[in-house]
Amino acid sequence: MRKFALIFISIWIVVACTGNSSPAKFGVSQEELPFPIGNKIDNPSFTGEVFIQQMITYDSVMHFPHSNHLTFAPGAHSSWHRHGGMIVLVTGGVGLYQEEGKQAQVLRQGDVLQIPAGARHWHGATKDNWFSQIVIYDSSWRPEAMTDEDNTLSDEYYDGLTTEEYTHQAAIDSLMFPVDDRIMTFPTFNGPIRMANTVGDENVAGGPALHYVVFEPGVINAWHTHAGGQVIIATDGIGYHQIEGQPVEVLHPGDVAICPPGVRHWHGAAPHSRFAHLAANTNPDKPDVEWFEMLSKEEYDALPK
Repeated sequence: MRKFALIFISIWIVVACTGNSSPAKFGVSQEELPFPIGNKIDNPSFTGEVFIQQMITYDSVMHFPHSNHLTFAPGAHSSWHRHGGMIVLVTGGVGLYQEEGKQAQVLRQGDVLQIPAGARHWHGATKDNWFSQIVIYDSSWRPEAMTDEDNTLSDEYYDGLTTEEYTHQAAIDSLMFPVDDRIMTFPTFNGPIRMANTVGDENVAGGPALHYVVFEPGVINAWHTHAGGQVIIATDGIGYHQIEGQPVEVLHPGDVAICPPGVRHWHGAAPHSRFAHLAANTNPDKPDVEWFEMLSKEEYDALPK
């Protein structure tokens, strides 16, 4: 609990990463959200019920920005605030994001938003929908001066909002994020995949690029190493990840797998489930990937079902 309490300092930064508001009543329930909601936040910077699931903590080996998953109950929202550059990836529901001086924008599952460092804003759920998001942010940023005396976002302001739709990209096949419909094959995969560059390597959080990879059922890649390491965030379906010499990890939406630099691993889909994940090759100054043999059919068939 003490460790969790220490995270509240960074939560003030994380909170303003996104927003939900939609003029229509979609009625997205908690049960319809793909990711676990995590632990309830007890912090006066939030109105209503907000939950956090810790995902990735910045360290000196992987150099991946601090990352959390936030879930807002209907009507919950943050106060106005500022933080370091942040990437927001909407994982479910409908929400609002508003930057000071601009129209409030409606966010929906699959939207990707980048918030510049220091931009004053707020975010939260609509009155009738749950809302969830991954936030990846520069936790080292500090403002030169604290100039905001009152960050209150009143009920009257929230209730009287006018909104506009964020520019949504259509997802396909009920996948979480947009992806190219083109099927791709590689000798290092035992079947077809699809890929998309969800976040480029030049981003406000100062982190590596994020690639969205979709594996068809039963498709996996060969054993391989990343010179700079790799971070995987499971988003859709059920999949596997294994570091050499360690037990197989069964991955569900919201799970995170981390493979250190130079360590052999493989990953892919379970036999009867399409699987998708966001993948970041950490330490981009070390981009080399070395491929090895494929897991045998007998080894794959013996994995947990």
